[in-house]
Amino acid sequence: MNVICAGGFKSSMQKIAPIFDSKFGLTLDICYGTPADTRALVTAGSGFDVAVVTEGSLNEAALENIDSESRFLIAKSPVGMGLRSGLSPHSVADLESFLELVRKLDTIGLSDPKAGTNLGNDIIAAAERLGFGNEVRQRAVFIMGPGSVVSAAVGKGTPDAVITLQSEIINVEGVQFLGAIPEEMGLGTPFVAGRLIKSASLNAATLFLGFLKSEEARQCMISSGLTVF
Repeated sequence: MNVICAGGFKSSMQKIAPIFDSKFGLTLDICYGTPADTRALVTAGSGFDVAVVTEGSLNEAALENIDSESRFLIAKSPVGMGLRSGLSPHSVADLESFLELVRKLDTIGLSDPKAGTNLGNDIIAAAERLGFGNEVRQRAVFIMGPGSVVSAAVGKGTPDAVITLQSEIINVEGVQFLGAIPEEMGLGTPFVAGRLIKSASLNAATLFLGFLKSEEARQCMISSGLTVF
């Protein structure tokens, strides 16, 4: 069975897929991508059975290819911050602490919008709204790829930190996960799941969507930094 999966859900899907395979003997062929990538695949509509993607990536054309009765809100990833191992940990739980850390850092990795995700721009826009856009912009290092690629770069030594979906930070080697950034930033990404209308594996797709609602799957999501619904 073929699945379209958002990059921010990848760490959860990598835990869920083998459990599903073991239980039901159905192997998932998973295509991961940025919001732009997954939007294009869903809009094309053929060759896939299930989509687990960011809610914001589903424009009108994409929604036409997902069975509305099967679609449901599955989880949300807060935006978090990770720090290169070896640097002193620091709280980001409140706006004052978060801004203090930003000012201490030389570089902060963000996803380049050219990679197909606008989260980097959203982070800067939120900082601007709160009065410290310049501090973030001056330290921003835009990296071509989703947040998981930015986190991996931090784990290898540069830049100093990453701000992205916490599900793309929490399990990355060489990165200290500091927690979710303050709620005042107003950021976070919901994920939805649904069956593609042109699915050639209706029964398998229905079975998998049901499994995504199970406690086993929910625990995989929680352990990957997601908030489940």
